[in-house]
Amino acid sequence: MGSTARYALVTGSGRAGTSLAAFDAALLDAGIGDWNLVELSSILPPGAEESELPPLPPGTIVPAVVARAVGRGPVASCVCVAKLESGFGVIAERAGESDPETVEEKARRDVEEMARARDEEIVEVKTATAFNEPEGDEWAAAVSAVVLWGRLPLGVREGGD
Repeated sequence: MGSTARYALVTGSGRAGTSLAAFDAALLDAGIGDWNLVELSSILPPGAEESELPPLPPGTIVPAVVARAVGRGPVASCVCVAKLESGFGVIAERAGESDPETVEEKARRDVEEMARARDEEIVEVKTATAFNEPEGDEWAAAVSAVVLWGRLPLGVREGGD
């Protein structure tokens, strides 16, 4: 028995004394820091529906497309989801020591090119962008992600009910 694929766009930012700790803080801020993220490429399953993040236990293995930027200066990240006329979608991620407008513009351009390569028309576009700047000697991190899931584990209900 199948179930509808679901996804959530999330963002987070963090600062810390090390680059890894700043990245971890950004993941926690995005609500995905206690899960084991499995990196995906760039395809949104056909008919996938946007939803809130499910309440999963720590250590759960969760597929995600993640854009991450960590640095000593301003950092930005963006994920862009484009649903295509045929029913599936493409996802682009951009990040770097940049401003949020630049990474979002590049991610939007990426999905346009990805749709063109598939000879597809885009019917809907959504973005999630994060920006952060360090203070003092801290590292800054910005994370944007598309988290995907299908059937939830036994005993876990969507929306936390």
